[in-house]
Amino acid sequence: MPRASIMTPFMKFKLSTRIALVFLLLAGGSLFLQAREFEYTQAMKKEAQTVVFLLENFHYSQKFINQPQAVELLEGFMEELDYNHVFFLKIDRDEMVNKYASRLERSLRRGELTAAYEIYDRYEERVLARIDWVLNRLDQEFDFSTEAEYIVDREEFPWIAATGLADELWENRLKYELLFDLLNEEEEIDAVDTVKKRYKRLQKNLLDLESVDVQEIFLTTLTHMFDPHSTFLSSDTLEDFSISMSLSLVGIGAILVQEDGFCTIRELIPGGPADLDGRIRPGDKIVFVAQEGGGDPVDVIDMKLRKIVKMIRGEKSTTVYLTVIPADAADPSIREVIDIVRDEVKITASRASASVFQLPDNVGKNFPVGVIELPSFYGDLSINEGDSPPTSTTKDVEELIGKLEEEGIQGLVLDLRRNGGGLLTEAIDLTGLFIKSGPVVQVRNSRGFIRRDWDRDEKIAYNGPLIVLVSRFSASASEIVAGALQYYDRALIVGDKSTHGKGTVQAVFEIDRLASPSFFNDQPTGAAKLTIQKFYLPNGKSTQNKGVIADIALPSINEFLPIGEADLDHAMPWDEIKPVNWSRRTSELSLKLDPIDEPLKSRLTSLSEIRQSELAEFSWLRESIDFFKEKQELKSYSLNLEKRQRQKEVDKAFRDELEARQTELEKDFFPSVKVTLSEVEEGTPTEEIIIDNLEATPDNPTADDVSALEDESSLDIHLRESLRILSDWIHNRDPASIDTADAIARLKLVNAAQSDTGPDGLSPSQIP
Repeated sequence: MPRASIMTPFMKFKLSTRIALVFLLLAGGSLFLQAREFEYTQAMKKEAQTVVFLLENFHYSQKFINQPQAVELLEGFMEELDYNHVFFLKIDRDEMVNKYASRLERSLRRGELTAAYEIYDRYEERVLARIDWVLNRLDQEFDFSTEAEYIVDREEFPWIAATGLADELWENRLKYELLFDLLNEEEEIDAVDTVKKRYKRLQKNLLDLESVDVQEIFLTTLTHMFDPHSTFLSSDTLEDFSISMSLSLVGIGAILVQEDGFCTIRELIPGGPADLDGRIRPGDKIVFVAQEGGGDPVDVIDMKLRKIVKMIRGEKSTTVYLTVIPADAADPSIREVIDIVRDEVKITASRASASVFQLPDNVGKNFPVGVIELPSFYGDLSINEGDSPPTSTTKDVEELIGKLEEEGIQGLVLDLRRNGGGLLTEAIDLTGLFIKSGPVVQVRNSRGFIRRDWDRDEKIAYNGPLIVLVSRFSASASEIVAGALQYYDRALIVGDKSTHGKGTVQAVFEIDRLASPSFFNDQPTGAAKLTIQKFYLPNGKSTQNKGVIADIALPSINEFLPIGEADLDHAMPWDEIKPVNWSRRTSELSLKLDPIDEPLKSRLTSLSEIRQSELAEFSWLRESIDFFKEKQELKSYSLNLEKRQRQKEVDKAFRDELEARQTELEKDFFPSVKVTLSEVEEGTPTEEIIIDNLEATPDNPTADDVSALEDESSLDIHLRESLRILSDWIHNRDPASIDTADAIARLKLVNAAQSDTGPDGLSPSQIP
């Protein structure tokens, strides 16, 4: 391999197409394209080399990259760029495979990314040419009286054989998009203008893509061939990952969005530097950013939001200078320079939160139960703790349990439905809050060595009736907690039939720690997040693919969505190992509550099934699911305007009925009050620091068709039923005391009691 000392500092890969500055002629919409160059740096080459080395030496599968995988990688990268197979042609695929497949294995080991950039070059050429075609075609008339149809999801279709066939496809695609906008807007709009704006925005986003972005997509395509959770993280993505785990960053504490090319302040985080300063307000537009110590201000109009955020973040106690257009400026030429000293900003979006609900007992009096919602397993990843104590999932939940018990709760729901995982150590420690001691998870590495992680702290934070509420989105660390508590018969698992099914463990390998920092000239580098282990429950069962099976399953839309681990490409298989030699009963002797047994599960399940057949909300849910399934099964959409309008009217009438019934059902809920962590201020926003603008797209046609379901969380049928199951459990400790006749009587009592919302008029899912 060539020595680094003979390499030039930059290996520039010059794109063959004439791209970069794009100007649209107002009259004809034609494109003038000017050459741009990607900088393919020596450091990027070293990153690619390191990723290949790590995959082959540290990934759990112990696979090696070979020539057949090279073809899969090239095709996979093209599909990452063009997932719907509408831009590339078959000739593009054949040319790239024939040119690079035989030598890609060697090139990857040398860290060469030439194939990636040439494929991206071709992709950009095809997209820009197609946008030019689209903008010209939109200036002509369209016939919406034909009986043609358009297939939206083309992921399984081959790439188009010729340009002429592609034009036919795009003719129908444009008709479909125009119909999408004509049919889904409440007011009359210029659908052509809307579609033009969409493609000009696509054009801008395409040209905003940088060399490191192409590298990240390509190397992540490579890692995904080993398993779906191994990824390459660019330096920017690595920073975001660290923030998401530690829930803190150093910056000014502003939530930014991009609006018409301007970086705009959407919200200020209470207690953050910008909020305390008082001069910046929501709606202000940032036009220049400058750093302390001199240097010209940088014009950030039309700049990528991530770049702007990176410039505003920085070291603690340093100053950033923002030139803004005030939101209330009478003249847009008005500018104001604001200097803000950076400080630590706490993000509370993913921190635990709690509520106390009042449920009716057997004689109609209320009693309190607690609900803790935990969106992720977070903790401090930094080596140095800094000025403030590290954030910890377990500490937060323990604090909330203490506050809930002060309110006299008689039962607890741990809501993990939206929890996609996080730190393994926090999952182990959190499980320990509910058991005396014992094994929580077994971890096996690629060489077969098995480590058993135990909770060795005999302290129990909560020992009453416990329900873990799960969904198909509950993954990884969530499944460890749910599976371990189910193993100990310590909790009832309620919700979707099974959880996500992610039974693998990833480690982050920061590339600059594997090579001399001087090699990268102090420039930030990325990392490889690789699957290095699989985890198993104490009984030896893996959660991989199968997930944790619910004790009491509730009807769910998620059952019909391809969102589980088994639906992902290259998912690792399920298996099992030897169980831990451990007496579960030892851990349970100190609990006041006897463990859950099969008769109790059976009776509680029967009571829930009665409610599922009797309550109006479950009837509403089943009808909503059936409607959604019908729309999901549609493979193609008519391009006939009259036919689509008739179908829209039928669908709207049905949705209106669902929404009206939903509004009535939302009124009937158990009253509740919030319980917050001591350091979380009232009113702190529950968003990430960067928020991209979201909008409905023609490639997601069912989004509008099932809009009634998008508000399901405000009704939150699964939480309601979990609370009812908890009520059954608390007031019927003896399974023999529960009978069906009593269940029907109590069902009417519970319905009558659900007449008030919480004191603030919001359901739990609406409370930030």
